[in-house]
Amino acid sequence: MILLTPIDSETHAFQVSLGCMQHTALGDQPHATPHETIAISRRGSADLIEGTRREWLATTGSGDYAIGTTALLATRRYHGLLVGAMRAPIGRRMLVPFIDETVTIGRQEYALASRRWSDGSVEPDGHRSILGFALEGGIPAWTFELGSTRLEKRIIMLRDERAVVVLWTLAEGSEPITLDARVFVEHRGQHQLDPDASWVPSVSVHLESGVHARIELPANRFAADPTTLHVAAEGATLTPAASWWRRHALSEERARGYDAQGSACHALTASFTLAPGETRAIIIGLSPKISETTCDPNTLLAHERARRSALLERADLIGAESELISLCLAADHFIVRRARKDGSEGRSIIAGFPWFEDWGRDAMLALPGLLLRTGRADDAQLVLSTFLDHLSDGLLPNRFPDETSEPEYHSADAPLLAIVSAVRTFECSADRAWFASIWPQLITIIDAYAAGTHHGISIDSDGLVHAGDLGLQLTWMDAKVGENVVTPRRGKPIELSALWLDALHGLLRAVELGHTATADELDRIKARAASATRSMGRFWNPQTNCFFDVLDGPEGDDASVRPNQLFALAPSWQSIIDAEWTAKALAKVAKELATPLAVRTLTPLTSGYRGRYEGDQRSRDNAYHNGTAWPFLAGIRLKAEYLHDAQRGRHLARIMLADLSGQLRDGGIGSVSEVCDGDAPHDSRGCPMQAWSVGCLLDALCVALNRGGAEKESNS
Repeated sequence: MILLTPIDSETHAFQVSLGCMQHTALGDQPHATPHETIAISRRGSADLIEGTRREWLATTGSGDYAIGTTALLATRRYHGLLVGAMRAPIGRRMLVPFIDETVTIGRQEYALASRRWSDGSVEPDGHRSILGFALEGGIPAWTFELGSTRLEKRIIMLRDERAVVVLWTLAEGSEPITLDARVFVEHRGQHQLDPDASWVPSVSVHLESGVHARIELPANRFAADPTTLHVAAEGATLTPAASWWRRHALSEERARGYDAQGSACHALTASFTLAPGETRAIIIGLSPKISETTCDPNTLLAHERARRSALLERADLIGAESELISLCLAADHFIVRRARKDGSEGRSIIAGFPWFEDWGRDAMLALPGLLLRTGRADDAQLVLSTFLDHLSDGLLPNRFPDETSEPEYHSADAPLLAIVSAVRTFECSADRAWFASIWPQLITIIDAYAAGTHHGISIDSDGLVHAGDLGLQLTWMDAKVGENVVTPRRGKPIELSALWLDALHGLLRAVELGHTATADELDRIKARAASATRSMGRFWNPQTNCFFDVLDGPEGDDASVRPNQLFALAPSWQSIIDAEWTAKALAKVAKELATPLAVRTLTPLTSGYRGRYEGDQRSRDNAYHNGTAWPFLAGIRLKAEYLHDAQRGRHLARIMLADLSGQLRDGGIGSVSEVCDGDAPHDSRGCPMQAWSVGCLLDALCVALNRGGAEKESNS
């Protein structure tokens, strides 16, 4: 039995302990007790306001995912049980949006699912039966109270089979129950909605070796080719169906100014009988292997828990603060398989779930926290090698779009971040052969910047990085409304020159670690570092007691108080900023930009400040980098504070852990959102699970607290 004990009346958070109730089969499993449980009360999970604010995530490691709300009511076009990556890890399609369950106990029927319709009604209304939600070591789980019966539901994903598994356990009850699970399908790109779809799936049931089915989803205007789903449901009776349920309403889409009605087709019903203490499951996925094997649901759950245990052990975080454990488990969601150009095994990092693809800038910023702090330097090497395969004229892909898969190149910071992450990976792995294999590409980046490459990216005569192309956004402040770049920042953005110096110092650090460079390479690197170092002082602005955001722009120097100066204050190796300037700039950031777990993109003391990230896309994009606060910047700020004053940094880290405890129970449960409002109460906004938010916070917290992974010892 799951015992719920309130520990926070404001967030309605609960800690969960597993009782030794004889009725539940899970209690007897060797991996039944979760390592770290984040639990949400009945109000926080079942209420249609509170429960739809909180979202959970499960992934396969190939770009496929499941995501939804704790109330089990879809509010986004992305909410579903299986969104499959047709060109892994992207090209994602909505395949299984939901499974609607009905439980029969004697003569009484109970719905577990909830659906809001275009007229505003909610039917079925299974959210009323939710007793609580828990993220058990990263695994989403619900407890339903059905009269005197308690039913538990869990969702996991199988990595090799690229499948979702829904498990139901009759935890408490005096008699067997019947559970009818209606499987609904769609077949559309994940960014699209198709409320008028008229195609019909082909469903075949096979009983030769267990209970299996195949669901064929035909090509249509939103899916260029067919997709086959493989289903296994041991102990069930499978009944094909073919009826469309139309016009369910997606409230979050409407709030964001998009079309907000969806439809789904009931394709199959799986009917189970569960005795007290028994667990049943349905598996739906992309691999034909699903139809070839019969898997015990308790074994599947135990294997997934064991896999998560191994992640924590590898990260050296068993016994660490619960917030760090949660971030470590969240980090795993973003790491995906991506084949390299030659077809060999590679890796990438999805920038955020549910709607982002793998972005070069985000991957390189997130990599140290997601992979090095978690003891996964081998995966870090694969990520770097995979992205460097696509290096073009010294530039790294900014993203691989879902629609085309063809890389886009308009990021002035991603190549420099790649060098920094590559050297940090070399520090962790000590793999000289690997580093020697990518060294020529890293030198190519340096030489391309020095000579000048696309979009006006070059090293100016003063040694600083210049970038700017009319109508194109090149830094991480990349919002664009129509043809208008909201924060163009043409000229010499401070973080580009800071990253240029960090990259150069990193290459020199690699030589210290044993990499062999030619004398000419060393001379060029040292000369360029010296030139940039001499000019960095130009960024100091005594009028604001912080640094200019951009120098030598079309309208001169930009004195806007923004957080980009933090990149200059948090170098990976060698600080070149005056200590007095550093102290004043950090004080300015703390006073005007910092929020509890993020940093504003613009001071509220200016007329262009926008404190709330909401409304349609135009409204949101205009606020995106003009006041909206970003959690990844809080990680960079913490690192800067720690490097300037270790004691102060450790104190800030403890404060941030307390703030993080609340964040992990709101928005994306167990993870960190893309952005927050700049204005109080600083609600989570944007993508609910963001890679660099998790990675930068995990990296900085581990630095300040001396925790985790292969980098711990070098920072002690």
